[in-house]
Amino acid sequence: MGARQTRTRLRRPLALGFCAAGAAFAISALGVEQGCSEQPPPPVGDKPILIGVSFGLSAGLKDFAAPLRDSIRVAEGQINAAGGVLGRRVFFDVQDDESDEEAKVEEVANDFVRKGAVAVIGPLSSGQVVRVQQIYAEKNIIQISPSATSTDITNIQPSGDRWLFRTTPADDFQGAAVLLFSQRTPRGLGDAGAPPEVDGGPPSTCRKMAIVHVDNAYGKSMADVIEKAFPRRAGQPILARKSVSVKVAASYVDVVAQIMPLEPECVALITYDDVGAQFVRDFKTDPGYAALAAKGFFFIGTDGVYTDGFIKKGLENESDPKSPNIAEGVYGTNPDTQPGTKEYNEFRTIFSSYFPLGVKDAPSFGANTFDAAVLIALAIQRAGNTNDRDAIRRSLIEVANAPGKPFTPAQLGDALQAAARGEDIDYKGASGTVDLEPNGNVKSGFIVWEAFRNTKREVEYRTVGRFALEELVDQLK
Repeated sequence: MGARQTRTRLRRPLALGFCAAGAAFAISALGVEQGCSEQPPPPVGDKPILIGVSFGLSAGLKDFAAPLRDSIRVAEGQINAAGGVLGRRVFFDVQDDESDEEAKVEEVANDFVRKGAVAVIGPLSSGQVVRVQQIYAEKNIIQISPSATSTDITNIQPSGDRWLFRTTPADDFQGAAVLLFSQRTPRGLGDAGAPPEVDGGPPSTCRKMAIVHVDNAYGKSMADVIEKAFPRRAGQPILARKSVSVKVAASYVDVVAQIMPLEPECVALITYDDVGAQFVRDFKTDPGYAALAAKGFFFIGTDGVYTDGFIKKGLENESDPKSPNIAEGVYGTNPDTQPGTKEYNEFRTIFSSYFPLGVKDAPSFGANTFDAAVLIALAIQRAGNTNDRDAIRRSLIEVANAPGKPFTPAQLGDALQAAARGEDIDYKGASGTVDLEPNGNVKSGFIVWEAFRNTKREVEYRTVGRFALEELVDQLK
């Protein structure tokens, strides 16, 4: 992660007071500063426009979901400070789906239907999206996931009658990023920001790869992409492919025992942070690991482990951030959710203004979440009402794709006014262009990340390389 951007003056400074007021209320009422992570008071006056948000705020996705809730609150504050939508406040009803892929996530979905939600953001995992997408589609409720990446989602609804969208690219592109990194590694990333070559570091290529993935739509679809394409790049098939439960196990020594004798040069780890941390711990403590490490073995994680939770769970002593950490030295790929563009830097400045103490930076997938909220607000505004769901869906495509005057995150108020006038607008998102394809997908480049120990002796992430979209497309040919 790069250095914090210099704060700039916002076009609509009224928005900056939203979180500060909420924090002050929390301090006086509860004695604890809770900031944007808590639900704001229900809007007063005209009935607010309800947007559902289904996030896993407990269990496996909690460390991933909590920062994204902050992005929702920032978007809500900005939209309402700019006058709301259709002259009404917008209320993003954040509900905990408990990271569940069965009954609980369906319960949340049905609750939003009963409440009359105009649109829904989430859920976060691909398996959850697959589980509930039909519930929303049958009620003509737009659904946008900021983080579900499975290729299974691409064709789950027909392009001509699509209610499901996402603001992050599908896993065929992430699979391509894993493949590309396996053939380059940090030594082959050139001027992309790779650390200096060191003895015992990753080799120039990984010719012997094993795959460990969670047994759901996310893990299986990406593993399929990698397993199919890897032989064309490495000249030989995947050594082994092992699936594990979505729910973390107490130990993975049995899986490690099946992989270690094969002497892999790398392991692609397609899991969530809790599973990933436990698997890496068991792998690194196996007696055979030292010999592999001496030859340059490395992990290639994916977006599911690129969380603060992976680092926290990797600590030997959770109360001491400087203690040994199994996350150190793990590499991985992730959609380029912090692309460093003008639009992203605007979002980052807005986000940081809601946390004046500077204790938080915009999280991975935070921009994707913000963009999902803004797209929904602009679509409703352009449609002119909350009842004609087909009109809202058409408007969503128009504000994301149609030629028109471009608007960026810092111009949200102007974009809402232009949409109300029926003008053609083109929202340029914080996470990228957010041009929605007929199958609901977007495209973007990817980063390569590394968990490393900084000068404070604490483990954190840094970006060591980037793959342009064109490079990833070439890998899939």
